[in-house]
Amino acid sequence: SRPPPRRSAPRAKSAAAAVGSKVVGDAEGSAPGMSAWEALLGRRTVNEFAEVLPQGWEDKLTRALECALYAPNHKRTEPWRFHLLGPEAARRVCELNADIVSAKKGPEAGEKKLKRWLAMPGWLVVTCKESGEGLDAPMSPEREDYAAVCCAVQNLCVALHADGIGTKWTTGGVNFDPRFRQAAGVPEDEYVVGTIWFGQPAGRPAPKPTKKLGLDDVLTRHD
Repeated sequence: SRPPPRRSAPRAKSAAAAVGSKVVGDAEGSAPGMSAWEALLGRRTVNEFAEVLPQGWEDKLTRALECALYAPNHKRTEPWRFHLLGPEAARRVCELNADIVSAKKGPEAGEKKLKRWLAMPGWLVVTCKESGEGLDAPMSPEREDYAAVCCAVQNLCVALHADGIGTKWTTGGVNFDPRFRQAAGVPEDEYVVGTIWFGQPAGRPAPKPTKKLGLDDVLTRHD
């Protein structure tokens, strides 16, 4: 059966109801004066979130999505689409993932994964419009569009970080399971690039990662 028609993203005033989470105080660690350099170097993948979304998260998500729309985009195809999941849609995805895990590792592992995923406060599925040409051809519109959507995700995550909201870009197998489309309400002319969990980071910020390669290892200077 076809998934339900895609609805436009809710306005900031009603977004809290869409996600169905309780809202508490303002996000900690927000830095409105953070420079682009600081935001880019300071962003980290967040694995633990506060149980509820912080006060003002709707406006911050809206600002971040506006930043996403200005990602580099060859031929200005604007292929990115964003699906803000409400509580029922998020639960369907969580239960689907638990079924997949249970089939591979047993019901106990599936139940553990379900509990973990249901604790994620914010859910944003990022998709790309289909062009029909595939990713194999180096100059295909689909390849260009996929790259543009990935740039949009980076803009989104950095902008949210600058506003004190943590993110995790997930690309687990459930995103590409044929049943995911109906569970999340993704139209048939879009394909999933990933799911962004977002919310107020819990615990201490992750330390600066040790890079395996330095600048001298990746930069070649040509005459």
